[in-house]
Amino acid sequence: MKFREFLGDKTGVVLLQLGAAWALFVFLTALGVQTREAALLLITWFGIFAAWTGFSFYRERKYFKQLIETVREMEKPWLVTEVLKSPDTWEGKKYWETMKISMKAMEEQVFEAEQRRRAYQEYVENWVHQVKLPLTSAQLICENDKKKENRRILKSLENIDREIEQALYMSRMENPEQDYIIRKTSMDSCVAQAAAADQETFRQRGVRIETEGLKAEASTDSKWLTFMLRQVLSNSLKYMGESPCIKIEAKQNESTVFLSVEDNGCGIRDSEIGRIFDKGFTGSNGRKNRESTGMGLYICRELCKKLGMAVRAESVWGEYTRIIFEMPTAIQTEHLPPSYESVR
Repeated sequence: MKFREFLGDKTGVVLLQLGAAWALFVFLTALGVQTREAALLLITWFGIFAAWTGFSFYRERKYFKQLIETVREMEKPWLVTEVLKSPDTWEGKKYWETMKISMKAMEEQVFEAEQRRRAYQEYVENWVHQVKLPLTSAQLICENDKKKENRRILKSLENIDREIEQALYMSRMENPEQDYIIRKTSMDSCVAQAAAADQETFRQRGVRIETEGLKAEASTDSKWLTFMLRQVLSNSLKYMGESPCIKIEAKQNESTVFLSVEDNGCGIRDSEIGRIFDKGFTGSNGRKNRESTGMGLYICRELCKKLGMAVRAESVWGEYTRIIFEMPTAIQTEHLPPSYESVR
């Protein structure tokens, strides 16, 4: 708040004071009071008024500065009336009461929206578990009787399972701390589980998988990392060319494990690589492949943020695409949920 703005808001009061002072001056001189004495009275009047104006400006500027800083720092700014005291002025108190009523209504709406979100999340999770039971049974039947037709069915079942799993993790993405367990995790086991989930698709496509350095261990959640690896492998399968090959490699320094998944597919254009983690972005490759939804890598990026990880992409158009996960070797306590003890 600038003094000029404050004074502009008090224009009516200033004009009233000037008018009253001039009227008093005229009145006093008409009564025979000497001009010098009348002027001295006016100077005293203006001095008191200026002091009052300066004090009011200082008080209001201090209050609004504190209000703005508090709102910017709060995770839930609509609760600002709960942490700051009411203003001292009558006008400020009325605005404050109005704001409290508005904030209370907002809080109720936020609570109702959160309740609806949780109810929908529970519905999705229950639905996923119910669907997975017959799906798993069908997969076992096809695996035990590996006729040519059953293999085609098994590949389709793997695709269905991957999409269902994506829906489940999408529903949990807002509050993953309710489900994850941070512990020392071997890259080898996560990669093996992710590849096994789509083994029939890999077999039918003739994909060769090369691995290196997977004995490295990082502090993360094995289930969530496995899911993210499966999303990346799924993308590799969609855009593979002839003699498909996927290289999975882990490198480690004192503080970080770098897990990369590289395929020799069509690659990503330079103009698009900065957007592949955006929600719903499919790019020129995705427009040619009707299976693309633009959700897999977006979910990976959001989950990495929650787990204290990072993910990035490197690619050369027509040669390869490499997705790199960066994970801490030590457990990051700031990414643990409240009242949670990690498993070491």
